[in-house]
Amino acid sequence: MYFYDLAGYGKMIMDRIRTSAYQQALVRAIKPGDVVVDLGAGTGLFTLHACRLGAKLVHVIEPNPMIQVAREIVRANGFSDRVTFHQAMSFDVELPQPADVIVTDPRGVLPLMERAIPTIIDARRRLLKPGGVLIPYRDTIWAALVEANEIYSTHYEDPWRRSNDGFNLGPARQRRVNTVSRHHLKHGQLLSVPVPWATLDYLIVETASAQGTVQFEVLRPGLAHGFILWFDSELIDGINLSNAPGKPELIYGQLFFPMQEPVPVVRKQLITVDVRADPVGDDYVWQWTTVANCPTASDKIIRYHQSSFFNNVSTVQELEKRSDTYPPSLNREGQIYKRALDLMHSGRRLGQIAQIISEEFPQRFGNAEEALAFVGDLSVRLCA
Repeated sequence: MYFYDLAGYGKMIMDRIRTSAYQQALVRAIKPGDVVVDLGAGTGLFTLHACRLGAKLVHVIEPNPMIQVAREIVRANGFSDRVTFHQAMSFDVELPQPADVIVTDPRGVLPLMERAIPTIIDARRRLLKPGGVLIPYRDTIWAALVEANEIYSTHYEDPWRRSNDGFNLGPARQRRVNTVSRHHLKHGQLLSVPVPWATLDYLIVETASAQGTVQFEVLRPGLAHGFILWFDSELIDGINLSNAPGKPELIYGQLFFPMQEPVPVVRKQLITVDVRADPVGDDYVWQWTTVANCPTASDKIIRYHQSSFFNNVSTVQELEKRSDTYPPSLNREGQIYKRALDLMHSGRRLGQIAQIISEEFPQRFGNAEEALAFVGDLSVRLCA
């Protein structure tokens, strides 16, 4: 899981288009006396707005230690008596009563990141009362073919083919062209009319995966370096937010998917791309298959199959260890973790645990102080 630092939260607050849209949505959603959940609250800006609008109680849910800053900010604004803090993943939070409103910004570049969608699904089921308001309630993800020479050259071409000192760096490039990345593109870089790829209706969505096929009709001659995805969000009826190219720039940017090789295109040419996103562990694996007729030879078909999985640098042994048939056996580090957790479960204090594991694993810990730092970190991460 990625945790923002204070500078990162500052950048989100400074995106006034984003914060203003959410503020307007909260004005429409919150009535005096409401119970509100600020899901992934960060430093608590939405919580402050909810309190100002008359919320009776706001539950701040945020696993990041930055929640302490939110506590201080809430106290500085005089709202401490109306805010309850939960430093935890929302899956581990139980509320005494369901909320009237849940507000969250689940997105990185797209809402399909880390465990955002499962978090929303769980919160909707357990933390929101029937008929309650969920902000946002729908995201539509759009796609367009783009010409992006600078991005492609900088990230996918120059290091591996032009600045290679005469060596074959093809294996590195092959991994790189299977990597998606965040960029801010201009409307003039679009080579096709935007088309919708997927719609996430948070009031009914039940799966974190997404799949869809888009067909791009080329608007002008050019060189297609890839395509991009972005979102149009409906926060609440009448209040929208979009990171589309050509709109005022938001903090999110767009997600760029490179072609295996740039494709020359002509007006009215059709290019089909099948795109799939599946959660694996704490993030997503993307797959995209591109099919296009070659404009200089009508009988030639260009077909690229790419996946962020191909960028995985895991060894064969690491992949085997992820298999459902693998019989796990703890290595020394695993044994240390198990021993420490068993001792925690037995009710011993951290000082006692540190002394025991420093004696049992002297090659790992030079002294009890090093062991205490280790078990202290485990305590922060895993203990209630």
